Amino acid sequence: MKNYFDKGTPLTISMWDYSWLKCSHPGGAFHDLSRCVAEAAERGYNTLRIDAFPHGYVQPQTHFSPQGLKRRFRTWGDVLVPGGFTVDVRRKVIELADLCRRHNIWLALDTWQSFDLIGPTLPKGGMIEPEQEEKVCRSWADDWVKALRLMREDGVLERAAWVAPLNEVPLFLGAMMRSVKVSDPEVRHEGQTHFRADLPELDALFQRINTWLGEAVKDEITRDRIPLAYSALGAENYAARVTDIYDVADIHFMPDVLLADEDKTALEKAGKGASKFSLHDPIDAYDLALYSAAWDRALRRNYGAMLNLAHDYARGALAHTTLPSGKRLAAVLTEPYGPCNFPDHPEVNWEAYKHWNADAARIFAGYDYAGLSLSNHAEPLFSLWQDAEWQRRSNLYLRNSVRA
Repeated sequence: MKNYFDKGTPLTISMWDYSWLKCSHPGGAFHDLSRCVAEAAERGYNTLRIDAFPHGYVQPQTHFSPQGLKRRFRTWGDVLVPGGFTVDVRRKVIELADLCRRHNIWLALDTWQSFDLIGPTLPKGGMIEPEQEEKVCRSWADDWVKALRLMREDGVLERAAWVAPLNEVPLFLGAMMRSVKVSDPEVRHEGQTHFRADLPELDALFQRINTWLGEAVKDEITRDRIPLAYSALGAENYAARVTDIYDVADIHFMPDVLLADEDKTALEKAGKGASKFSLHDPIDAYDLALYSAAWDRALRRNYGAMLNLAHDYARGALAHTTLPSGKRLAAVLTEPYGPCNFPDHPEVNWEAYKHWNADAARIFAGYDYAGLSLSNHAEPLFSLWQDAEWQRRSNLYLRNSVRA
């Protein structure tokens, strides 16, 4: 690893996403925010990647509807209050920044959930036509700028490690753009691991999108010496999709386990589609004990190949971070090491998953990354958080992996 800009240390990142706020209701995993931040520091994290809810920051109140009440296991953003709950986003972000200041923790500012807040303002039907793209993107950036100016007044920007206009742009925005739908025949998801040359017109399209999203934000945060980050879906040619206004590539690597035919058969016995990339609702119907045992066997059988995959991805991602100008984007990895959707349930054993995540983190630490996370599930929402010593030792290893 290498030092992150002027912070003087590699970033050890816990991804708190939008859960830190949506799960802050009584009984939620983040209800005691002070305790959660203190635990993050105890576990060796110096950075929290969060949804800053910029569109809610400028509103007096934001309401979150119930989510995940009937599911057998908890996952990101579950709101376990039957009627939902209402929160003052600005007050909560200020509280989080103050707690992070106390524990010398940085905040990586991003957003996932804002589309839920501004949905009524999007084009009818939710699909953005080509002639509407620039207006939608620049409006998105302008809303960020309004929030950033308040965040500066509130002392939040003093803790910022970077600002990313939107999480996983090709997924969260690209899926809503007709031109992307037409230009890209492939269904994209977080489990993709192979870098390849996409259609040149698709890269050019995303470069325009990211420029519209980023220009006003970059102008606003330059005075604060805060980097602008591109949040990628995963295996992309990052340098072909952004311009020199960007400073950071937030790289995601969440592969499903590699499978032999017998592994696929065993997983499918747990539930239809269990051998493929699955979202939370389908997983809820699986035989989770059977799923866990089959997944563990597959990981052990194919472990060497999984480690090779981590090496290949670590190298491949860095190879796509140098812009035509010669500027190199700093690389951070905040959503690792897969699979993305692993059910947190008593019938599911996390030991093999944890072992794989730790080994993959050590592999990435051998390359020129400026920040790494230990796991996509290393946050207070999941039972993995309770293994404090595993996280503390692993983060200590990452911090001591600085290359000359």
